[in-house]
Amino acid sequence: MANILVVDDSAFARSNLRRTLTGGGHQVWEADSGAKALEMVASNIPGVITLDLLMPGMNGQETLNALRPLCPQAVIIVITADIQTLTRQELLSAGANVFLNKPVNAADLLRTIQEHIPPPSA
Repeated sequence: MANILVVDDSAFARSNLRRTLTGGGHQVWEADSGAKALEMVASNIPGVITLDLLMPGMNGQETLNALRPLCPQAVIIVITADIQTLTRQELLSAGANVFLNKPVNAADLLRTIQEHIPPPSA
């Protein structure tokens, strides 16, 4: 199980991700903006962060740049409709671990998280 912060300005997208992730046994928190995500990680560092790119105010790239130093061990999964190769390369260079395209397949997302989080201690 991972503690996951879902960052997306769309309530619909957050709800869908929450349903998928809690169904996979994960604990989920939600932030509707990059600024809110930064407030939330100040008190509790998640193991995984899902991050939308196109958000008003602080966009996903800016949010990633601010989150990475605060959450150096977190797995950051960018989930976006932007399919440009240059965007993908820039985000991976900036510290994103995984780049998934919307609409994200629930099984692919859960598998990706499983592949990137350490197994529980025995």
